[in-house]
Amino acid sequence: MNKSIQKSLVFCCLGLSISAYAKPDFHKLLEKSPSMASYLYNNQIQSESKVDSGVIYTRQHPGSKPENGFGELLAVTMPKYDARFSNELSAYWTFQIRLARQNEGSKWHTFAKNLPTGVQTIKRRSPKHWMGQRVTSWSDVKEFKVLVY
Repeated sequence: MNKSIQKSLVFCCLGLSISAYAKPDFHKLLEKSPSMASYLYNNQIQSESKVDSGVIYTRQHPGSKPENGFGELLAVTMPKYDARFSNELSAYWTFQIRLARQNEGSKWHTFAKNLPTGVQTIKRRSPKHWMGQRVTSWSDVKEFKVLVY
C-alpha cells in the first residue's frame, strides 16, 4: 500500500474514533452554565424524584417556572448547534439525562446510564399539585426524545 494512502487512512480512522467519543458542541452550554446545571441536578436528588417502571418522576419546584424558563431558553438556543432540537429533540431533557449519567448521586443515574447513546425516547411525570413544598399529585406520562451522549 502506498505510504501516503496508508497515512491518510490511519489519520482518517483516528479522526473518526476521536469524534465518536467527543462531546457535542452544544455541551459547552452545560459546561458554561454551572448554576443552571446545579439547579437541574437539584431536581434529580429531591426525595420525591425517582424512576419507577421506566418513568422519570421529576420533583420540580412549585409552579415549575424556573424549569420552564430553562426549557424555553434551551429550546431557542440549541437549534443553532443541532437542527434536530428545532422540533424532534428536547434540549431540556437531553441535559437532564446527561447530568444524570454523569452524577452517581442522581436518583435517575442507573436509568440514564442504561440508555444507549443516540436518540432515545424517555417518559416522565412532573408535579401536578403541591401542598407547600410537597407534591400531592403527578401529571400524566409525557414522552420526550433526547440525545443521549
